[in-house]
Amino acid sequence: MKAIVSIVRATAQALDESVLEAVRRSIELAGGLSSLGIQGKKVLVKPNIALPNSLDSTNPQVTWAVAKMLSDYGCEVLIGEDSAIPTSEEAAYSFYGIHQIAEHAGARVVSLRKGGTVKVKVPGASFFSELVVSKIAYEAALIVSVACLKAVNVTNVSLSLKNMKGTLPGPWKRKFHCEGLNHGIVDLNRVLKPGLAIVDATLARDMIRKVCYPSGLLFAGKDPVAVDAVCTRFLGFDPSRVPHISLAAEAGLGVIDPADIEIKGEEFEPLSGRFRPAPPNDPLKLAANSNGKIEIIQGEPCSACLNELGQFLSLYADYLQQHEPISILVGPSADPDSVAEGRRMIYYGNCLQKKRKGRAKLVKGCPPNEALPGITESLGALMEAEKHLPASR
Repeated sequence: MKAIVSIVRATAQALDESVLEAVRRSIELAGGLSSLGIQGKKVLVKPNIALPNSLDSTNPQVTWAVAKMLSDYGCEVLIGEDSAIPTSEEAAYSFYGIHQIAEHAGARVVSLRKGGTVKVKVPGASFFSELVVSKIAYEAALIVSVACLKAVNVTNVSLSLKNMKGTLPGPWKRKFHCEGLNHGIVDLNRVLKPGLAIVDATLARDMIRKVCYPSGLLFAGKDPVAVDAVCTRFLGFDPSRVPHISLAAEAGLGVIDPADIEIKGEEFEPLSGRFRPAPPNDPLKLAANSNGKIEIIQGEPCSACLNELGQFLSLYADYLQQHEPISILVGPSADPDSVAEGRRMIYYGNCLQKKRKGRAKLVKGCPPNEALPGITESLGALMEAEKHLPASR
């Protein structure tokens, strides 16, 4: 039997009732709430609220509509998220209006950051044999992932599967990035696989260029791998070349082959190719391709810093390679003493400010998302001034 992925039109500017009707239709086409066996049970609605800004967040109207539909069906609906590490929960929740959303949907706001954790064994683990995850998410009868459609640097896309990272406490988010992000996402979904995946594509977000485009769509299905595969194709990428999606398919968490997916609602082919984000820039790959001129020293960085670092290197890798070998430290635990003598250093992000030594450049920000030309102008001036000086730490 094929996995069903629905595609329904829903513009970002639509009135609440119009969005509610679009969400209702997308879920019904994907099999309906009755097929999930959740009436009267506790359901977690997990939007993406990475940072307190609209570019990084699921359309609030979509979150409201999903929560209201579940509440009207008789579920005990919880809405919660653990935002990006540098973000205060209060700031993210306030900006998003999550309490008003819950009130009007008949739901309850919960804190995945403060609601406790549990250590769980990972069945069939590919990398992490144990994980520490949100207790609230783990105890829910069903998780509804309400991700937003994003093209990003480190993982190419951020959709239903990656949205589950918001159920991890901060130290484990950092651990994923340092030790095995793609396998980690798969192992997390072995433990907390969303039973219903809805992707808000009312706006298509190009996080590389920091812009979004109105695409006016919702994607939904009970197989998050299939939903993410269709969304990835919509973004113009091959899902088989997106590691965490292909690994999830190999792990049996869902299907990725178009032949195994039935699309209902809007026809897919006329939609594909309309949105073309910038090519992703993985900072680790860019450094690996620099022939040793650029080195990245990770110290439990957050995803926000790594994504911005990908932008930084994509724009200025050629320039940096014209100078002495340079090491870029990212994450609060990055160790400057691990850098070989004679290499220049850049401390990337505010969390490294206290570790900075000598003439090394500190790129400020949490994450450093100020105008990149300004960063590199100051960096370039520093490197030009230092070219004829002895290396200093």
